[in-house]
Amino acid sequence: MNSKTFLSLKYFAISVSILGLVALGFFSNEARKEIHFLCGNYAKGDSLESVVRQLNTVKLSEYKIESTEQGKQISHSSKLNLHLVSCNIEFNPEEKIVSVSYGQT
Repeated sequence: MNSKTFLSLKYFAISVSILGLVALGFFSNEARKEIHFLCGNYAKGDSLESVVRQLNTVKLSEYKIESTEQGKQISHSSKLNLHLVSCNIEFNPEEKIVSVSYGQT
């Protein structure tokens, strides 16, 4: 392999890597906005059913429902931003929202 071919392959690899990082940054930001937007939709007293119906529309993030002593809790985050951005929603035993918190760590 001559040096000119090697150099062009090197530039191609660098270009593809930069393009991949730009795409990752774009989708990571979109996931952050999805979590932030949905978290802002919830208020005290909203039902678990209503929250789950909205969360079923997510494309770039995921959620999990856990049972706690006080009721249930939903954690909404994304792998695209390494779960550093999250929305935590706590419910009482009647499955109504008690608290909503959005955070970035």
